[in-house]
Amino acid sequence: MKYKSVISFVSETLKRSLPILLMLRKPDWAISFPLSVDPNRLDKKTIGEVVANSCLVTSAKMSVSSEKNGLMLYYNEYSFYSQKVVMALYEKHLLFTPHSIELTGEQYQPWFLQINPKGEVPVLQDTGKIISDSARIIDYLEDNFSNGDTPRLVPQDQGTEVKHKVTNFRNLIDKINGNILTVGSLLHPELATGSKKVPFIAPVRSRLLNADKENARNLKKYAEENPDARQMLLEKADNQEKKREKLLNKDEFVKLLNETEKVFDKIEAELAEHDANGRQDWWLCTDRFTVADISLTILMLRISQIGMEPYFWIEGKRPQVEKYFARVQQRESYKKTAPTAFSLVKTIFKTQTSLILGVSMAAAVILVVGGWFLVRKLRGK
Repeated sequence: MKYKSVISFVSETLKRSLPILLMLRKPDWAISFPLSVDPNRLDKKTIGEVVANSCLVTSAKMSVSSEKNGLMLYYNEYSFYSQKVVMALYEKHLLFTPHSIELTGEQYQPWFLQINPKGEVPVLQDTGKIISDSARIIDYLEDNFSNGDTPRLVPQDQGTEVKHKVTNFRNLIDKINGNILTVGSLLHPELATGSKKVPFIAPVRSRLLNADKENARNLKKYAEENPDARQMLLEKADNQEKKREKLLNKDEFVKLLNETEKVFDKIEAELAEHDANGRQDWWLCTDRFTVADISLTILMLRISQIGMEPYFWIEGKRPQVEKYFARVQQRESYKKTAPTAFSLVKTIFKTQTSLILGVSMAAAVILVVGGWFLVRKLRGK
């Protein structure tokens, strides 16, 4: 019974520690991490499963082989731009090998800078070819893998009007930077009135704000550690400082939100036209799911995670957009792309193992020692 009590206490301690563990991540932890479940609601069974599987590097849904075509994707499953490529790969039914990059400095290690001198994910490797930038990667997949069972993301057989519409909507949506929206929502929380999903709970938001503040300084540090990439990293640090200074101005952020609203106005009008013409089964541009839908889906996913749904579509503001998001969440590629609570906890166990073990051991020691003193006291009475 004593051992069962210890295990129970340790499990409860781990469950309560998860939000704190998230907050204790390194300062340059990437902010593009949408998930769906509050870790405070994780039960002991879930934690036990995580402990049993914590040695896994990638989630089961990402364990796919690249033997057929040699595709390897360097990515981070919480990265806004990585998610676009992951969803495109699943939509095109392409096999690939995922290589997860921890956005706590691994992207600035010399070995990765040789792959992508900008130190950014995603990067696609196709045998001897290296393609960076999410838009370029998706274009590469479209140009080189669109035969047989691999569907096109830009239809070629539905006329030039559809093709142009897909391209125009994609370009329109891709102008909206999901990472900047995220930082702005953290700097001006009064504009993000919706419910915050994990990992954007209160202590984590505070930590991410500090990470954004320290990002330029950290980039300068990496510049000194990587002489070959020094100039590029210093330029990134300078751009980060300028971006942060601009976003600190609320009026500037509101301008960005206004531009985003104009995009959603056009999307709402397009979807409403489909609905009026009896095309309820259509996606944004046609009856097929296209690259424009991928851009829109990942953008809406991010907006929902940072609590800005009320600003853009819920509560009757844009009913067609709201209906679209509910529908796209049932798509298989979405389910495979959007990170789950389980993958979040597994990431924590992978990157914070020593800290978690320390918490567990401390809890066990406190319980055992406290119990020993309690027994002695009772016997003394």
